[in-house]
Amino acid sequence: MTRHQFLYKLFYIFEKVHCHVMVLFSTPGFLIFEMSVVRPALIEIYKPGIAKQCLHIFLCMFCFINVTGNMMMSIYNDGNLKNKRLKPTEGGDYCKLCETYRPPKAWHCRRCNVCILRRDHHCFFFSRCIGLYNRRYYLLYLAYMHITMIYSSYYNYYFVSSKFKDHGFFLAVLRILNPVLRFFIPEPMATKDLYVLLFLFNVGLIAWSAVLFRFHMRNTIRGVTAHEHRDPAKNNWRDNLISVFGRRWYFAIVWPFVDSPVDVETNKEY
Repeated sequence: MTRHQFLYKLFYIFEKVHCHVMVLFSTPGFLIFEMSVVRPALIEIYKPGIAKQCLHIFLCMFCFINVTGNMMMSIYNDGNLKNKRLKPTEGGDYCKLCETYRPPKAWHCRRCNVCILRRDHHCFFFSRCIGLYNRRYYLLYLAYMHITMIYSSYYNYYFVSSKFKDHGFFLAVLRILNPVLRFFIPEPMATKDLYVLLFLFNVGLIAWSAVLFRFHMRNTIRGVTAHEHRDPAKNNWRDNLISVFGRRWYFAIVWPFVDSPVDVETNKEY
């Protein structure tokens, strides 16, 4: 095994571990933190009514189900051509590695080691390719991740700022963003500084999800994949959306486990 192959294999293992940590620990851990630490503290400080508490719990669970549901569905539905034997199609070709014919927009992924129908890109966070059957879930994951981070940041701001007096919260933010200030503000690190770091991470996820969602949603509306993003728009924008979100898109955008079939017959270039 060459050095390049070893590093590639090591990166692949890291990608898999990262994916499982995010699915099994990070995402559920975020909900547990919000519900067991942030929520009780805010209830004690602001004394909201029962109706507001019930609404908050409902919205938290709705966001959590859509984030985790679309994440899991993205991982387990990638549209690969493994163990499939397709007939030759116009514009398609034959993959020697998979030993099967593939349609025009299907191409081989070196990391997954399989051809993917209407392959968009390989997602490092999911350790899967985004293609014909999971692009819907990937887009909705980004959308709900953005909404969830905005919603949680609103409450986390009040939670974190309650731990500081006067301008202490903003000084803590500056000390984290610029460690040099620690020489001028020699205050020891505490648990509240960890809360500030988590809040900044929260804000960073807002920007990250917004940029990705805008890029991929724009491609979806134009009917192109990520590697075709510079190409002219194809087909009608409504047809392009239905080709990704399926015929039951109105249910798919609010519940990740609903069956919303993609009509392949009307989109032959898959």
